[in-house]
Amino acid sequence: MSTPEEECTKEKDNAFETLNKDQAEYDKQLLALSSAFLGVSLAFVKDIVPLRDTVHLWEFDVALSLFLACVCVVLGTFQYSIHGHFRLVEYWEKRADYLLAADDAKARISGELARLWIWLDRKAVRIRLLNGVSGVLFIMGVVLLVVFVTTNLNWEAYLAPAFKQ
Repeated sequence: MSTPEEECTKEKDNAFETLNKDQAEYDKQLLALSSAFLGVSLAFVKDIVPLRDTVHLWEFDVALSLFLACVCVVLGTFQYSIHGHFRLVEYWEKRADYLLAADDAKARISGELARLWIWLDRKAVRIRLLNGVSGVLFIMGVVLLVVFVTTNLNWEAYLAPAFKQ
C-alpha cells in the first residue's frame, strides 16, 4: 500500500507525462494542418482561380504569412522546450544531490534549486504563451484563407463573367 505522498507523486508524474504527450500532439497537428493549408492554398491559385484573376490578393499573402509564422513559432517552441527539458533534468539531478548532501552543503544546493526552479517556471510560462500564439496565428490564417477563397470563388462564378463580356 502506498503512502499519500507516493500517490501524489505518481499522479503528478502521470499528469506531467500526459501534458507532454498532449503538447507534442498539439504541435504536430498545427504543423501538419498549417502545411496542408499552405499546399491547398497554392493549389487553389494554381488550378482553380489563377493568381492573375484573383481579387484581394493581399488576403492570400497575409494568410500564407500567418501559416508560415505559425510553423516557425511551433518549430521554435519545440527547440525552446527541448532546452527546458535539459534544464529540468539538471534540476532533478541537483534535487538528488540535495537529498544525499551533508547538512552544510544543503543550503548551497537549495539556493541553486530555487534559482533553477524559477528559471524553469518562467520558461514554462513562455512556452504556454508561444503555444497560444501559434494557435492564434493558425486560426487567423484559416479565417483569412477561407475569406480569400470564398471571395474569389464568388468573383469567378458571378462577377468576373460580367466584366469579361
